[in-house]
Amino acid sequence: MSARAGVRFGPFGMLVRRRAALWGVGVVAVLVGTTLFAVFTGTLDLPASRVWATLLGEGSRVDELVVIDRRLVRAVVAVLVGFVLGLSGALTQTVTRNPIATPDLLGVTAGASAAAVLVITQPWLVETITGTATVSLVAPAAIAGGLLTTAAIVGLAWRGGFDGMRLVLVGLGVNAIALALVSWGLMRADLESAAVATRWLTGSLSGVRTADLWLLLPVVVLAAACSVVLSRDLGALRLGRDVAASLGTRPARAEAYAVALAVVSVSAATAVAGPIGFVAFVAPQAALRLFGTAGPTPLAAGLVGAAVVLVSDQTAQRLPVELPVGVVTAVIGAPALMFLLIRYVRRTSV
Repeated sequence: MSARAGVRFGPFGMLVRRRAALWGVGVVAVLVGTTLFAVFTGTLDLPASRVWATLLGEGSRVDELVVIDRRLVRAVVAVLVGFVLGLSGALTQTVTRNPIATPDLLGVTAGASAAAVLVITQPWLVETITGTATVSLVAPAAIAGGLLTTAAIVGLAWRGGFDGMRLVLVGLGVNAIALALVSWGLMRADLESAAVATRWLTGSLSGVRTADLWLLLPVVVLAAACSVVLSRDLGALRLGRDVAASLGTRPARAEAYAVALAVVSVSAATAVAGPIGFVAFVAPQAALRLFGTAGPTPLAAGLVGAAVVLVSDQTAQRLPVELPVGVVTAVIGAPALMFLLIRYVRRTSV
């Protein structure tokens, strides 16, 4: 196999580097192996023969509840959530050309969280606006919160295109406002609602259902397809807006499409699992170094993000006391953030 091989799907074609292909196969193998581990093991000890029979549709209703509805659905949702988080992080880092710019930092995740917390802790407010107040509104509220937050950020930061530093500064301001709303909601809530909201805010996959899988699946397919279509423009944007324009890319349009795709993806993931921190930050930077690409690429970052969330969730389930997956990803991501910040300061101070 040569260092580069061509792949063509109809009108689309791309060059695949050998290192990227090998790492892609390796990450997919990790995903498959960890998913099988998640399905065949758990707190309830089931023989492998019963698990196989259940997967083939020959198990009892109790076995289907454990193997299909709990273990398999949770593992698949972990993969989907991690994929869209990694992908959205790569898109925002490419648009801003800043390795620490993620939907978390830009305030998108905080906006989605604020809307969800208000639904959980202030049902009277939601009932006044919508005429009803149920927990089923948490997911659509989180998506709406993410979109509204992004609309505010884009409206304040857009000047015929995105300047990376302006986008980050506006995002930090909006992020602070959204976090203030979260704090207000928690302080005004009763003890039970505050506990539910606090657990949701840590990011957890313990309560995911089959309906969440069907909510995320079209988002993942759409995000992956759009990323392939945008790949040429994203590659040009990494070289700077002026160079991208000279290469035939319309920077403003490409940036708007990339940000919109990132927002929809991260809002859907937050609606399902809550704000799982640091994945959108860690996955693109890890993928960049593993796959040896010139910049953070959405599909590679999505694969790494899927592996990070799936492995972290399995780790969280098997600790002496089960923790939300967001706690484990924070333990992984915080040192990585400090490493990048130190490296960035050293590079810019020379």
